[in-house]
Amino acid sequence: MKINPRLKKDLKSFLLENIQKEQNRVLVMSADILGFDERQVLGKKFSDLNWSQADYQVDRSIIAGIIIKVGSKTIDLSLMGSLSKLSNTLYEID
Repeated sequence: MKINPRLKKDLKSFLLENIQKEQNRVLVMSADILGFDERQVLGKKFSDLNWSQADYQVDRSIIAGIIIKVGSKTIDLSLMGSLSKLSNTLYEID
């Protein structure tokens, strides 16, 4: 079975467009709901990110702070992340 070249081209452009959107998508996870002022501070602190369509989620397991994900990059400013790093450091010392 042969694939229609037009369909193949359309599918390729659709997938490339979705990959580009996903790489620019900002996901913010916080321990509690972020207020308007907190969102503005994030926008100023990380002004190079596209905040117009940012997704905000609540994840109580991070205890405190935030985690920002942009594409495959992660900025972990959470208490759970800090505790995990400390734990790993302690295990490396032994």
